[in-house]
Amino acid sequence: MPINRRLFLAGSAVAAVPGLARAAISAPGANAAQQQALAAIAAYVEDHRRRFGLPALGLVVVDGPLTALIQSGTRDYERRQPLGPDDLWQIGSISKSFVAICLLQLAEAGKLDLEADIRTVLPEAPLPDAPFTIRGLLDHTTGLPDFAPPFGPAGHKLWTGFKAGSHWSYSNTGYDLLGSVIERIDGRPLARSIEARIMQPLGMAASRGNIAFRDRARYPASYGPLRPDRPMLSPYTLAPAPWVDASLGAGSVAATLPDMGRYLRFLIGVGKGKGGPLFSDATARLWLASPVVQVPAAPAETYGLGIMHRPVDGHDLLHHTGGMVSFASSFHSDAVSEVGAYASTPMSGGAGYRPRLITQFACQAMRAAKEGKPLPTPTALVEAAAPRPADYAGRYAGPGGSFMVEAGPALTLVDGGTRTPLRMLAPDIFAADSVRFGEFPMAFARSNGNVVAADWGPGRFGRNGAAATLPATPERLAQRAGHYQSDDPWIGGFTLVARGDKLYADGVQQLYEIGEDVWRPSDDDWNPERVGFTGFVAGRPQVAILSGRMLERRDG
Repeated sequence: MPINRRLFLAGSAVAAVPGLARAAISAPGANAAQQQALAAIAAYVEDHRRRFGLPALGLVVVDGPLTALIQSGTRDYERRQPLGPDDLWQIGSISKSFVAICLLQLAEAGKLDLEADIRTVLPEAPLPDAPFTIRGLLDHTTGLPDFAPPFGPAGHKLWTGFKAGSHWSYSNTGYDLLGSVIERIDGRPLARSIEARIMQPLGMAASRGNIAFRDRARYPASYGPLRPDRPMLSPYTLAPAPWVDASLGAGSVAATLPDMGRYLRFLIGVGKGKGGPLFSDATARLWLASPVVQVPAAPAETYGLGIMHRPVDGHDLLHHTGGMVSFASSFHSDAVSEVGAYASTPMSGGAGYRPRLITQFACQAMRAAKEGKPLPTPTALVEAAAPRPADYAGRYAGPGGSFMVEAGPALTLVDGGTRTPLRMLAPDIFAADSVRFGEFPMAFARSNGNVVAADWGPGRFGRNGAAATLPATPERLAQRAGHYQSDDPWIGGFTLVARGDKLYADGVQQLYEIGEDVWRPSDDDWNPERVGFTGFVAGRPQVAILSGRMLERRDG
C-alpha cells in the first residue's frame, strides 16, 4: 500500500524469476464439474505466476457447501516448504469491510449515527471546518488525501481537495480515523474489536485483527521490488520485503484461506439480505443499499461502506482489493450463484498487481460449472500495445545524442547497437529495460495529433528533425529537482525532474503549483494530494513533504 501507488509510475526493473512450484488443489467433496472448473482456475493461477513473476499465490473458492483451496509456490525464501492452509495472508484494504461491519454493529446498537460528524465521537480528529460524516468517510467522498497521517504534532491539521460529496477519492486516512472511532466506543484496540465482533462469531479462529511480529513465522515469505526507483515491468524482479507491523483502520487484517472462505460465505449471505450472525437482516440490506459512483465514466462501478460493487456477466458482485508493503489480495462474491473467491500473493502491493482477474474468473468458472455451461475463457494476460505503432517510429535527437524507435507488432528502442522493447504503461507513455533509458518512463509529446518528440527525464528528443526546444528551466524549479526517499516502506520515494518550465514526478506526472511552494500531483483541480518542500540549504530543499509524509533528499 505505498503512498506513491496512485500518484506516480514508480516500480522496479524486470527479469525472469525462478521456476514455479505448481498449484495444488484441495477440494474435498467436489463433483466432476467443480473439479473441472477448479483445474481451469489453477491453470489461470499458473498463468499469472509466469506472467507477473509471482513468488506464490493462495486462493480459496467457495461454492455452496464446497470450500476449495488452490495453492501455488512456496512459503520460504529457499523455495522448499509448501504452502499450508494455516498460513496467514495480509488482506490489505479488504480490511475496510471489517471496519464497516464494526461501525454498522455500533450503529445498530445505537452507539453511533452513520450520518453524524465523526467529531461527535472523536473530537480530537484534526479536521478542517467541513462536514465529515462517518458514512462519507466509509464511502471515500469527504475529499481527504489518501495516506496523510491522521494525527501529528501540535498544530497538525488535515485538509480536503473538494467539497464533501462532489467527487470520489480513495482515502486510507479516513479509514484510520474510523478505526480510532471504533477504539473510542469499544474501549479496546481495533484488532481486538475485529476479532471479537467478526472473527469469533464467523469461526475465523486462526486469523488476526492486526499484523504483528509475534505471528511472522505463520506468513509466507514476502517480496518487494528489487529496484523501486525504476518503472515496474513484468515479470517482476523481486527481493525479500521488509516486515512492517500494522494496526490500521485502513488495512491490517491477516487471515488464513479457510477463514476467508468463512468470510466469503458471510458476504454471500449479506448479498441475499441476511446479516447473521453479525447483525440483523435490516442492517445487511442497509450495508449494500446506497453505493456511490466512483468514476462518472463508469457509472456501474460503485463503492459503499467499504465494499465495491462490480457488474460481471449480468451479476452484481461484491469486490475489493488490498495492497500492503508485501502482499496483494482480491476477493469477489456472487450472492445469486452462491460462489466466492479470495486470492493473495506475498508481493508488494506497490507493484500495482492485484489478483482481481483470478478471483473474478474463479466466480465465473464455478458459476458455469453449477449451471452446466461451458467454462468461460479467462481474461488474456496480454501486454498493452500502442494502437498505432507507426505514430512513434523515427529518429529522435536531443540532449546526449539520439536513438531510433522502430514500429512492428511492438515498438523497439534502438540505442546504438542495443535493441530493447518499448512497453506501454499508459497512452503515449512507455518504458524500456535499457541501460541509458531505464531510469524513467518515456513520454511521447504530440502536436495536432502527431508525435513530435519524446520526453525523458529532464530532456526532450525531437522526432525526425522536429525542434526539440523547451522553455528555459527557472532556477527555483531546478533546485526542487532531485531524488527524495523515506525509510518508511509504506511511503518509498520518488524523483522530481525539471523539464523546461515544469516539474515532473518520476519524469511523467506533472506537478501543478497551487500555492506558495504547494504543489498538486494531478491535473484534476479537486485532487487532494499535495507536495511541499522544507529544509532549504542554498535554495535547495532537503525535504519533500508528500501529503504530510516527509521524504529526505538523497541525490545520487
